[in-house]
Amino acid sequence: MTHSDARERHDGHEEHAPSRRTLVRGAAWAMPAVIVAAPAPAVAASTEALTFTGSACKLPGGSSDNYKGYVFEMAVSSPGGSEDTVTVITGVTVNGTPEPHFAVSVKSGACSCSSCGSAPSNHQWCTAASAGTQRVLLYTDGAASGTSANGEVCVTYVRYRCDCSPVGGGARPVTICSGSRSTPPITGGGGACRISDVFPLPAA
Repeated sequence: MTHSDARERHDGHEEHAPSRRTLVRGAAWAMPAVIVAAPAPAVAASTEALTFTGSACKLPGGSSDNYKGYVFEMAVSSPGGSEDTVTVITGVTVNGTPEPHFAVSVKSGACSCSSCGSAPSNHQWCTAASAGTQRVLLYTDGAASGTSANGEVCVTYVRYRCDCSPVGGGARPVTICSGSRSTPPITGGGGACRISDVFPLPAA
C-alpha cells in the first residue's frame, strides 16, 4: 500500500482528519462563551429587596369577612445607611389569577414616611433604614383565585425614597413569586398555621 492509498476514501472523496492546530483554534473560540455566561443568574437573583420566607397559611371563610384567601410572609431587606424607603405593591396574582383585593400588615421595622402615589395605604409600607430584615404579611381575598391546599402568590412592587423619588433612579417594577407553597388552615386558636401573628387581620 502506497502513502496515497493510506488515506481513507468514502464515496470517491478523500477525507483528512483535522489538524491539531485546527482543534486548538476551535476550542479557543468556544471557551469564553461558557465562562462569561455562567455567573449571570447568581448576580441577577441577589439584587431584590423582597423575598418570601416560605411560610403561608389558608384563611378559611369563617375567619374573616374581608380576607378569605391566603396569608404569605415576606422579608424586606433594609437599604442601610440613613435612608428609609417606601415599598408600593402594584399588583398581586394568586395561582396565576390577578387578585385585586389584598392588603399588607407590617410586623416589624416600621417607619413614618408618607405614602407614595395613588395606591391605597394598605398596599404600601415604610421600611426603616435600621430595620435590618423587616417582616410583612400579605393577605389575599381569594374570591378571584380560589383557596386550594397549595398556593403561589406573585407580587409586583416599586420602591421609593421618603420623598417619593424612585430608588435607583427609575420606577422599575419588580415581580417576585413564592413558588407553590403548602397553606395549612388557620383558625382563631392558631390551627396548623406556622405564622404566629396572623391576627388581627388588616382593615378592608
